[in-house]
Amino acid sequence: MARLSLAALSFALVAASASAYSAFGVRPVVTRTSALVSKRAAAAPASVQMAEFKYPASETLGIGKNIPSSVYAFTSLIALFVGVLCTAQSNILNVLTAESINPVLVLGSTLTLYSFFLHIAAYVQKKNNK
Repeated sequence: MARLSLAALSFALVAASASAYSAFGVRPVVTRTSALVSKRAAAAPASVQMAEFKYPASETLGIGKNIPSSVYAFTSLIALFVGVLCTAQSNILNVLTAESINPVLVLGSTLTLYSFFLHIAAYVQKKNNK
């Protein structure tokens, strides 16, 4: 009895989900409000100007406020290279088991995230002309 009700329930669920893709019962879309919408669109201003974005000051970088953006960009690329290399050696090339995990490679793989923040610092310094 329970097996029959489970089969009936699963059939009803499959039929209900399949009916969403059927062509029966499809009604044409009524476009009564399209004239009103087009009047509103015509009354919209011709040019919408975006507010000018103000970039954060170099002081947000703390002790790194005087470091040029090229140094941040170079260290970001080095950190990204080392991080991707460590990730590839620890995860892709070797099958991970409890014995094969190398803590140095795991710590090196965190440099990919660190390179992202170095990249942001380089961008902030570049926008502040430093």
